[in-house]
Amino acid sequence: MSNFKLPMLSSMKKYNYLLFSIILVTVAATSCKKAFEDKPLELLTNEYIFDPNDPTGDQASKWVTYIYSRIQTGYSRYNSAPLESISDDAVPTAVGNGNWNVIRGGYSPISPFDDNWSNCYNAIREANVYLNNYQTVPWADSSRKVWFANEARALRAYFYYELVKRYGGVPLVGDKVYNPNDADLTNLQRNSFEECINYIVSELDIVKDSLRSDASLANRTTDPDFGRMRKSVVLAIKAKALLLAASPLFNPSATPNRPYTGYSSYSAERWKAAADAAKAVMDLGIYDLEANPYTLVLQRANKEHIFFKMSDSRVSNTYAYYMSPVGYTISNTKSEGRVSPTQEFVDAFPMKNGKPITDPTSGYNPAAPYAGRDPRLERTVFYNGAKWLQRPVETFEGGKDKPNNAIIAKDQTQTGYYAKKFCANDSSSANYTNTLYRDNGFVPAWGIIRYADILLMYAEAMNEYAGPVASVYSAVEKIRQRAGLSPYTLTPGLSQSQMRDVIRNERRLELAFEEQRFWDIRRWKIAKAVYGTTLHGVTITKNTDGTFTYTPKDVATPYFSDAMYLFPIAIKETQVNPGIEQNPGY
Repeated sequence: MSNFKLPMLSSMKKYNYLLFSIILVTVAATSCKKAFEDKPLELLTNEYIFDPNDPTGDQASKWVTYIYSRIQTGYSRYNSAPLESISDDAVPTAVGNGNWNVIRGGYSPISPFDDNWSNCYNAIREANVYLNNYQTVPWADSSRKVWFANEARALRAYFYYELVKRYGGVPLVGDKVYNPNDADLTNLQRNSFEECINYIVSELDIVKDSLRSDASLANRTTDPDFGRMRKSVVLAIKAKALLLAASPLFNPSATPNRPYTGYSSYSAERWKAAADAAKAVMDLGIYDLEANPYTLVLQRANKEHIFFKMSDSRVSNTYAYYMSPVGYTISNTKSEGRVSPTQEFVDAFPMKNGKPITDPTSGYNPAAPYAGRDPRLERTVFYNGAKWLQRPVETFEGGKDKPNNAIIAKDQTQTGYYAKKFCANDSSSANYTNTLYRDNGFVPAWGIIRYADILLMYAEAMNEYAGPVASVYSAVEKIRQRAGLSPYTLTPGLSQSQMRDVIRNERRLELAFEEQRFWDIRRWKIAKAVYGTTLHGVTITKNTDGTFTYTPKDVATPYFSDAMYLFPIAIKETQVNPGIEQNPGY
């Protein structure tokens, strides 16, 4: 591509629904404005961005920076609620929240959900623009020349992973930069799932040793390039991609005659590859679990975060207002309690002794259901009686946080619970503490992969390959120890199936509201069983003697079909390019 200019709107009307939405003016203009505010948009050409007279490569490096901006955040981009509000872990609190449409009706090519097709292919195109042009710059610093090119390749691989996670096999466009008049643009076909995974892994392997060196923990807090692609980040993305490939959804495919839906036959070696990839991150020796989990919401550079959607260094207490129970008013601002965790999610937390609440020897008391539980419950969920801002949470009928009065609170918990994850430890505070997680008009910070995820990925993959060997026990017990379980050790002699259940539940609890459960129940092919069934909450009645009665209640019966294990490709894409086959069942 010799002269990339932003297209004029008048010349683009007939291309508004072109495959990949590659050159939508609004997207390109928004992205370029972020990086090139000092230059009128109509003058942004290749010669300006990839300036042959600029040895600093300043504008070219900004181009890579805005490819990073394509990485999406997670906690509130789905109708102001996390993705887990469309899983078996939670529902939206507001009855008018748009996620209820997905819960009740699923998604379709006409009404797709989380349609990331355009965003990902725009990012891939932008990476290709860079890779086709960066050598025009007379880089004075040869290291920057190498780093930025390999960052672009790593980002491109990551965005392919995001596509494959949603759709299965997608078209691989290589290094080509398509223009609107390219005839090939409307003739692209889907590559197989296997080809896509192989491409992602190959690209990550190629770049892993040609990026900035990983910073030590001591240096991360002052590292101006913290958050950019490093070897550890690339290895972590590789582990995610290989774990996806090894999972039951794709290994093997339910429709082997359609290669883009997965592998035609099962192979245990895919689990081995995923385990090895996760172990490679562990073996770097530069990450560990933070002793205090609240560090993850207060300190961006820490020893646990690996891959992180970056923002500026500002923090905010906005997220606490969004998630705290509705009865709390701080600085004349009412909290909103946007997310209502399900009873199924709450029941998944064991007792502090590690035993599930269904175990008769666990000590669980239905009359005091939150006493003596896994400490992660208190860090993740606002439940009745939990201390918050110096008073107990009241989600009983008529309580301060469930007043049953629309004048006091228009929306209130659907389940008897509110979501607490990502809030600071403010149980004894008078005001909300600023955290990394916010939504006040700036780009929010968002953790994508952290070390706890790597440990659990390794445990899952190794258990599937070799059974519950010692290293599997060790990885899981490390998570449980940090969680505060006592004893944190697992029962010796678990079967592979029993360990599988343990690992899956640990992922559910440890990574709650981090955009993991939604994808996990799909790649494990259990979504229809755990999500496509009635979800529950609890009605809490306060008795005259001050005790409470807890009565289960139905909250929702989500719609889920086998087709929904993969996302549909939006009809605007398949109409323009009939060669893009739709996923089965749509």
